Amino acid sequence: MSETTLPKSGDDPRTTPTTANSSRTAALLAAAMDRIGVTRCHKVVLFLVTFGAFFDVIEQNTVGMAGPALTAQWGISSAQVGLLASATFGAMYLGAVAGGWMADRWGRKTMFSFNLAVYSLGGLICAFAANYAMMVAGRIVVGLGLGGEFVVGLALLAELTSTKFRGTAVSLLQVGAGGLGNPAANLFGFLVIGVLGPILPLVLGGPDTAWRWLYIFLALPALLVLYLRRHFPETPRFLVMRGRIAEANKTLSVLASGRMNPRGVTVTEYLPDDASFDGAENSRWTDILRGRLGRNSAVLATCTSMLFGAQFVMLTFWPIILISRGYEVVTSLVFTMVIDLGALLGASAASFFNTKFKRRPTVAAGAVLSAAAALVLAFGGNDVATILIVGFLFEFFSWWTNTAISAWAPELYPTRVRAFGIGAVSNLGLIGGAILPPVAGALLGSLGSSALLGLVGVMCLLVLVAVPFGPETFGRSLEEIHGEA
Repeated sequence: MSETTLPKSGDDPRTTPTTANSSRTAALLAAAMDRIGVTRCHKVVLFLVTFGAFFDVIEQNTVGMAGPALTAQWGISSAQVGLLASATFGAMYLGAVAGGWMADRWGRKTMFSFNLAVYSLGGLICAFAANYAMMVAGRIVVGLGLGGEFVVGLALLAELTSTKFRGTAVSLLQVGAGGLGNPAANLFGFLVIGVLGPILPLVLGGPDTAWRWLYIFLALPALLVLYLRRHFPETPRFLVMRGRIAEANKTLSVLASGRMNPRGVTVTEYLPDDASFDGAENSRWTDILRGRLGRNSAVLATCTSMLFGAQFVMLTFWPIILISRGYEVVTSLVFTMVIDLGALLGASAASFFNTKFKRRPTVAAGAVLSAAAALVLAFGGNDVATILIVGFLFEFFSWWTNTAISAWAPELYPTRVRAFGIGAVSNLGLIGGAILPPVAGALLGSLGSSALLGLVGVMCLLVLVAVPFGPETFGRSLEEIHGEA
């Protein structure tokens, strides 16, 4: 008879393994992952995940970039531009929840490629939208693909990497996605709308239709990434959870070899044939609402709904805020590009902090400084220097916080519900992204940019309410945190 262990106080029985074999399997898997360390295979996976997320972030920015042109061409209001963002972010949440649920059942690898294909299709619908209604439909399809892809990417990177490299890998995803993607998006928009649109009317159709090329150009690299991902490995932690030990040993051997293509790889038996892990077959989606997982979900929900919601508002309205303060469309895109360089440096700084400092103080410090920058921008000067410097600082600190939360999120759930937990809870900020833009657009139109920026500052401060109640996961393997794979 196998030895049994009692669940910890406050845990649902399904969240704790019940046999000695489960504990042994978890320990062997954690030791194998840490022993393999970082190989060329890990770096290729990280690059491809990040490369796809880079274009995802540019896609998220297109509503703000195309907004002024759509307002002029179709006669839509700021609130209707906000509704396009709502359609995107609302669908992203649905895509995140559905994609996470499916990834926990059918694997990270399959859902990762599927989500990218959906996003590419949605971008093409936007490119050829004949009217506002079709544009809304295109944004919904885009959102479904974007939401699922980022969730699965976080889970995949967390589960493929060692304890020491996990925080760095997830942080670098944010550096390449939001950090590089946001300033690159505005550069991309400036080149297509501000430079190529006016001078190449026969090719791009002139300034009135140049916005369509934003979506056409973005579909091309996404299709390339889709092709390159065909050799992606499934995560050993998912395979072990599903009892597929032979496949897990093969994946571990592929990772150790440094080669993406599994052909010809000598398989090492990192885990014995009788290895098993209890509990996966009894997992339910409600597990993320029970016991300590329920508390983790409450903490993560508060952090993400406040911070990510505030960021999505700024993502949508930076160009319009600057135009409302008297700057031209092209100038606003240049200013936004400079401001968004703060996202790159903030995410880069957090990738360092995530390897050296604990999760809770890193998140808390970034939230306070983000709020301070937003409030200064709301009630400070309107000159170029203030807008550029303080706007840059807001992006710096908000992406510092964002990156720290993203490193924390996959550590708060065990493998059997990790992708679903991230999708359903970590992405609650997308609900804010869906609800807030129309409200923010109306607020901007009636009370001005100061009121909107003040709201953003308060939302950042509310992150501090939740942080102290979350667990500290820094420096611990996923198996140690949850007692399972």
